[in-house]
Amino acid sequence: MDTFNGANGALGDGAFWDLPVGFAMEDNARERINNMTDEEREVLRNRSSQVKSDHEMDELIRMVAEGKFE
Repeated sequence: MDTFNGANGALGDGAFWDLPVGFAMEDNARERINNMTDEEREVLRNRSSQVKSDHEMDELIRMVAEGKFE
């Protein structure tokens, strides 16, 4: 059964390229991620898995939404 673990938690296996659902909730971030290459998404997955707080996740989502994530 797929689970929802909050804005920064997992939506389920394979959902939204295995990124935290918080990225899908932000329109600009979702659009930018949709246009990323698989390699860029992998970098984002790795970075998001290292986040230790909701504040850090919110900051990462903001950076992606503003196109400042590299």
